[in-house]
Amino acid sequence: MRRSYKRTRPLLAISGLLCVWLAAGVAQAQVAEKSIRPNTGSGQWFWLVPRADLASEQVAAAFQRAVDEQTAYLDTNFSATVFLAKKIGLTKGKGKDRKRHPDRPEKADNLRIEAEWRTGYLDQYRGRTYTTIALDSVRSLDLHYLTRARERFPEAPEGRNWNVNILAGSKYSFFFSLEESARAFINAVTSALKQRGLEVTFSRFGLMWENLTAAQAADMNRRADEGVLITMVAVGGPGDHAGIRPLDVALEVNGVRVKNFSHFSLLLDAIPSQSKAPFLLLRRLKDPNQYPEQNAWNTLTVELEAGGER
Repeated sequence: MRRSYKRTRPLLAISGLLCVWLAAGVAQAQVAEKSIRPNTGSGQWFWLVPRADLASEQVAAAFQRAVDEQTAYLDTNFSATVFLAKKIGLTKGKGKDRKRHPDRPEKADNLRIEAEWRTGYLDQYRGRTYTTIALDSVRSLDLHYLTRARERFPEAPEGRNWNVNILAGSKYSFFFSLEESARAFINAVTSALKQRGLEVTFSRFGLMWENLTAAQAADMNRRADEGVLITMVAVGGPGDHAGIRPLDVALEVNGVRVKNFSHFSLLLDAIPSQSKAPFLLLRRLKDPNQYPEQNAWNTLTVELEAGGER
């Protein structure tokens, strides 16, 4: 019996390794399947209709509030560094920049932030600096609540889950403790731009989307040029009110078949403000992040009302 046992041990070991290998293969297949579609559970994007009528003293008060609450921000040019705002204000742009706007030189003004920077494993390295954002370079602002902010922004301080992004050449991500403070900051920046005859872009529909990948199209048994994947829907926006959900696929707008990212943008731009348009969507019956296995899809039609100006 003892000799027979010795012979079976190598077979048991090989069988065990084979089971581990098969289990790992199944796990990898599930991970690969999950990665077909982006995970949408890390936070919420919020619809914005900001105020643009704040007086200069109200703008200054909103900036001071951000400083008093120790607002932090990240600059994509310095990925491993966190900045703590110590003073936020508006300054005149350089002479050469102001010459580009002879009739309205204030268009070249800057948002200037004096800050303390911290970096290193325990933030042991510190110093003082400033960040200058040219107002005429600001292209968009958005507001998010991140339930786990440090998963997306490892350097973000704890407890500051309200995230305002300013796209101005680089991306600047500001982190606030309170929603009210974050919205006040957005109103202040928007008003500062308006006072100088500058505009900033806000979503008319509260939707973000991307082209379908080959893997996503295969999962739906469709071609990659038959729709776009909705990746985010702004809370409280037209898309949210219409019942559109993240990971829906937009197939048609006003009866026109959607081809790709840019074509979808053109179809949305063609919808007049405050008017409604039918959207044909494809929706997976089960969330692919929870049920990665092959699943059925349903088509549905919703009515989406355009907000803002074209």
